Amino acid sequence: MGKRVSFYLDDDLIEALNEHTQVSPLSRSEIVAIAVRRLLREERRRAALPPMPASEMARRIAVGELPSRRVDGAPLRALPRPWEN
Repeated sequence: MGKRVSFYLDDDLIEALNEHTQVSPLSRSEIVAIAVRRLLREERRRAALPPMPASEMARRIAVGELPSRRVDGAPLRALPRPWEN
């Protein structure tokens, strides 16, 4: 059983959601619910990791214990949208 909630989305996100709904067997509500569940699941995974001070993380990257990776817009844009399966 669910509850009705109201929230605001940017126009481009609504357009993308409407386009995806036209070719998907899922309703907009189902797509949004899936996206929110995935986001919350990922956030819980991140929260489960023990916090590490930046200096400790830098030291571990320097000695090779942690992988170093570039963070810029291109890899983030390459990730699938939350509603894509």
